[in-house]
Amino acid sequence: MADPLTGLLQQKKQTPPAAKAAKPPAPTKGLFDFDVESTLSRKVAQGADATVGERIFEALAARSTVDFPKITEICERVAQEPQEVPEAVRLLAGAFNEREPPRRKFKALTIMNELLYDPKACHELRQVFGVRDALWKLQATFGSGLGDGPDEQIRMLATEVEKKTFGSAGDPFSAPVAEEKLCASALRAAQDPFSLPVAAARPAEPRQPRDTSSASVLGALWQVGSVVKDNLKTGWTAAQEAAEQLTTSQGSGTRCEFQKLPMRPTADRPTLDIRFEDMLPGEKVHYAINPAVLLLNKPFRELQGRLLISRYRMRFQVPKGTLKDNLAWVAERQLLDVPLGLVEKLDFESTTSEAGVQQWRLNIITKDFRHLVIMVSEVKDLAVVEEALVALSQPGANFTQVLFAFPHAAAVGTREDGWSLLDPRREFERMGITESCPWLISPINSEYELCDTYPSTLVLPRSCSREQLRAVAGFRKRGRIPTMSWCSKDFASLWRCSQPMEGLLGQPDPSDEKMLHAIRNGKAQSLLVVDLRPRKAAYVNKVGGGGFESYDGCRLVFGNIDNVHGVRDAWKKMAQAMTGLNNDEVGSWFRDIANSGWYDLIGNIFQCANYVVHEIETLRCNAVIHCSDGWDRTAQVSSVAMLCMDPHYRSLRGLLLLIQKEFCNFGHRFRTRLANGEKPTSEYSPIFFQWLECVYQMTLQFPTAFEFTADLLLYLTREVCTNRWGTFLGDCEKERMEKVRPYTLSLWSSILSGPAPEFLNARYCPSEEVLRLSPCQAGFKLWEEYWFRFRLHPRDELAERCVKAF
Repeated sequence: MADPLTGLLQQKKQTPPAAKAAKPPAPTKGLFDFDVESTLSRKVAQGADATVGERIFEALAARSTVDFPKITEICERVAQEPQEVPEAVRLLAGAFNEREPPRRKFKALTIMNELLYDPKACHELRQVFGVRDALWKLQATFGSGLGDGPDEQIRMLATEVEKKTFGSAGDPFSAPVAEEKLCASALRAAQDPFSLPVAAARPAEPRQPRDTSSASVLGALWQVGSVVKDNLKTGWTAAQEAAEQLTTSQGSGTRCEFQKLPMRPTADRPTLDIRFEDMLPGEKVHYAINPAVLLLNKPFRELQGRLLISRYRMRFQVPKGTLKDNLAWVAERQLLDVPLGLVEKLDFESTTSEAGVQQWRLNIITKDFRHLVIMVSEVKDLAVVEEALVALSQPGANFTQVLFAFPHAAAVGTREDGWSLLDPRREFERMGITESCPWLISPINSEYELCDTYPSTLVLPRSCSREQLRAVAGFRKRGRIPTMSWCSKDFASLWRCSQPMEGLLGQPDPSDEKMLHAIRNGKAQSLLVVDLRPRKAAYVNKVGGGGFESYDGCRLVFGNIDNVHGVRDAWKKMAQAMTGLNNDEVGSWFRDIANSGWYDLIGNIFQCANYVVHEIETLRCNAVIHCSDGWDRTAQVSSVAMLCMDPHYRSLRGLLLLIQKEFCNFGHRFRTRLANGEKPTSEYSPIFFQWLECVYQMTLQFPTAFEFTADLLLYLTREVCTNRWGTFLGDCEKERMEKVRPYTLSLWSSILSGPAPEFLNARYCPSEEVLRLSPCQAGFKLWEEYWFRFRLHPRDELAERCVKAF
């Protein structure tokens, strides 16, 4: 390409030596700071036939201004002399270089934005290697020194230039392909982190004209940043029309109303040719909202990118190199990658920018305390996102097969190993349940007729008849009769059930009382019954017909553990405490943690587990535990007690087996409690998350007793809600066996096929010792890896400040 300044530079070189000697040597300057600027300015001002390159060179000079007439002159020159388009484009693209002054970039973007109405200019700009990378860097401009307003205009213009140049033909977010997989002609493109792999490239689709009547919000925002008055007027008018049509009132935070699409869980959705790193088998991208803007706090940023929605996840993508320095933690912690099962709530709002332009915001709240705010370009995108997220993540119990676990299993192909982890009969035989013991492995619930929320295999007193068991099932809430969870070698055992239903008159059932005496099994000491509820709550339940065991020979203890609503409230208060932290304020951290009551609940769980351990291991007697329904607090306490008493469950495999047995098979309501596959209800509560933190606190009190690490527990907190595995779909074993197990994978298959090194405790020392837990909160430690996994810890933020200061 010819250099437009060649002639002028040659004239300077031909200056007589005497003339050169008469002048002092000039200091070295930048590319556009030659003293030929004045020559070009005079040439253009005098109306000489300057080339487009000379006009651009003069416009980008440090002392020059770019106004509408000057842009018009350049565009008219290009139209008259199309052969000068390449040099014009390359001069402007050269100014995008990060080493150039911000003001020059601003000028170049302004001119390029208008020049690109010429198709030949678009073609030439696409040929400039690395220009898309440069444009995406410009779209992340902050703190240039020009001020917030010019920075915003640079970001808008860079986005508009990129959009006009590349349209929808390229995928600027796809990962680079390994060089050995590409032919020689494609190596150069592969080195660009925003280039598509050659094999996946498609012909460019014709760009559809924008419908200004539908009010593209970001488009209007970009128009405001343009110096071209006609475009400014068009964008502003469109934004005003959108505000009138699609909001109920004016203001900076009004709720958005739009025509929602009906939820279509089983609809055939479009499949886009978009791929990214870590895509799972069976995962396909259905929607790409581009452009989109992510708003971040701490530090405040507006990240330009696109929003992808697949059947498995929602991912906000930004070009490589955007998340660096003080935003590197966002990429490291995968803040912008959200499995659909983790979406808790969606909200939309209409806001007005400082420039007076209507914007549409999508607020996404997740089950792990992420709060993502995304601005989308058109209001119709809100309807698409809302319908897709609801239909693919919360279709309801009637459309369980829509969840990602089903196509994922079909794509992987194998699914049996994890599901067969627990053989109930073999597990109870390991504990010593044989023909010679007082307990019997019973098939009475093999068809789930006795209790549809219990497992098919139950261990019951050998002396109880079927008729007596059916009578007890009619007396206990939801038919959840006392059944054995664990047994020692001398048959001292742990039993679980739901509360008795005595009725308003408090009438006990003889069959139920006989069964508890059978569990007592002739011990001289009375049978310990731990009612895990607070005493007041147990008495309140009497109003609804519930009750507790006030039988002769039963020693009743109340555990004082709050219900699912109290757990949910404590969990959310903990999240609020995290959100309220600020390195520049004193805050109320310790008070907020204490007021949440989260660690009060964990202490109470430990205390109740200690009751059980003391009764079985020290006194060699049996114990019965229950709450209201016997599937939340009961599962927490029984599994903590079993971890204390049985070293088998302290291995990695044993922990998974324990979860499958005490939570999955015994009817912990994963679908309801964690809203797996349905919209959260008033019964939504993080019971299982709380139990995982209980196990975390146990690993701190006994660091060598467990084969697994806290990394495995943290992994479980994520995977339990992703809808990738069938393990946690459904509310009970029956539902899972009928609708889920034959068609999905078990999470245990993935973990046991080759445990990740970080899941294994290098300090593990197997021991038969019984663990005695301390419920004292002074021994607890905040599980920072869980609570701060998607936010920057103030300690880390302070370390960054120190590094910058140094």
